[in-house]
Amino acid sequence: MQSQSIKFPTSPGPDYNAFIERVNKIKDDRLVEAIPNSLLVPKLWRGLLGFAVSYALYAGSIVGVAYAPHWLLWIPLWILAGLGGWGLHCIAHDCGHNSFSRFKRLNVVVGHLALLPLVYPFFAWKHAHNLHHLHTNSLEMDTDWRPLSRAVYQRLSPWDRLVYKGTRSWAFWAGTINYWVVSGIRPSFFPKKSMRTQAWLSIAFVATAIVVYLAVLGHFTGWVGILLYFILPWLATHAWFSATTLMHHTTDELPFLASSDWSPNASRLLVTTDYLYPKWLLFLTHNISIHTAHHVLPIVPFYNLPKAQEALKKTYPGMLREKKFRFSILWKIIRSCHFYDDKTGYYISHSASEGGYLADEAPAEPARD
Repeated sequence: MQSQSIKFPTSPGPDYNAFIERVNKIKDDRLVEAIPNSLLVPKLWRGLLGFAVSYALYAGSIVGVAYAPHWLLWIPLWILAGLGGWGLHCIAHDCGHNSFSRFKRLNVVVGHLALLPLVYPFFAWKHAHNLHHLHTNSLEMDTDWRPLSRAVYQRLSPWDRLVYKGTRSWAFWAGTINYWVVSGIRPSFFPKKSMRTQAWLSIAFVATAIVVYLAVLGHFTGWVGILLYFILPWLATHAWFSATTLMHHTTDELPFLASSDWSPNASRLLVTTDYLYPKWLLFLTHNISIHTAHHVLPIVPFYNLPKAQEALKKTYPGMLREKKFRFSILWKIIRSCHFYDDKTGYYISHSASEGGYLADEAPAEPARD
């Protein structure tokens, strides 16, 4: 928690103050009214098509590794396998928000199957992700990529400092692996007993499925096969997962907001960067980069997000942030977006930060039942 006696940021500049003016301008709006109700209706066939395409890309790429005529082809095939695994995560994403279909049990089944390549227990992911939606870019409460001040970083253990610094820079691709360790396989992360119970059920399912799969894979291909056909595609999927989610809400052009300035509407409309992908990549990632509309109304199915986004842009001109995707943007983020600057409220780099006041290094958790 931030100190009761200090308001962050301590020395906000004109950019921060202008941003807060935008926050206050939409504070009491009903953002969801900008999106037509017709866009909320899921089409089961369309969701199943996305599921099938991503599983085919994932499995087909792994088969390609097995039969590739030269090992130099393995790297692009692992990248494609990771894209397929990431696409499956995006399908599970809809399942978690019940926008995949009208049938909640089917959403749970498909969600569990879609997250198997990531070894991610569906309910654990769902509950952690919903906490992110409730607290997006909240300095005290967000569960995804929440920055620390350098003063807090310096109080961490050596291992935690290595993890934080690495996943914000050279090891950014492992950021969601750390997220998986913290919340995906640790039911105690969740505040409610019902969440913890569901997380355990998902963990039991994933553990059983993966043990059986690895036993069969190991029997026929040995340890080399487990590395080539499971571990490296898993790492590639996490690289897609990490890069995409890091870029959604991380930039030195937008602040993280302390509780005194944060509002639900700001978290939904103003703190996301939407990246314009090529059409083929939008198709294979199920429009995950069209992310502001998703934050405004998570029950919009992925194939309706472009229309929902256009409706938001029409109602709130100039409010949404859209950029053409470039690798140079990702490079800038991992080079300069490391710590929360408690003076300005924005990201600064490792070298620029000189310390600060922020007092809590862990995401706040509600009281447990």
